[in-house]
Amino acid sequence: MKKVEMVRCFVTSPEPNAANPEHPERSVRYVPSDIYRLWRYLMEEVKTFKVDAPVISFWVDDEMYSKEGHNYGDHEKNKVVEVSFIYFRDSDVGRPVIRYFPLAHLEGILNFFLKNFSEAHIQGGMKKTPGFFISKK
Repeated sequence: MKKVEMVRCFVTSPEPNAANPEHPERSVRYVPSDIYRLWRYLMEEVKTFKVDAPVISFWVDDEMYSKEGHNYGDHEKNKVVEVSFIYFRDSDVGRPVIRYFPLAHLEGILNFFLKNFSEAHIQGGMKKTPGFFISKK
């Protein structure tokens, strides 16, 4: 069972879609709250993305949701998958990589995300843990 304090926010690309400049590419992100400030700084100051509408709440895996779901009443529940693996590129120890993606767009986002990692350095496989981002309506 797992529960993670998390921020849901929206990210807008600095380069609007040329085919439709009135609707720039805006997508949802789920970021653990303990790294959110650093992540936001990097997204805004380094990559020049716009980050807006942050909502602080939590993510729970399916197991915890099945045991405590009755406590969440009429809260908004978004299906979000935790993707994790150990990446062995720069050391023999490896570093954990843990990200959260909306279930509805998982495969497309995951393929794009994994371009940042060489398959040769991912050992032990990738784990996908389904869960929910729970927030007040």
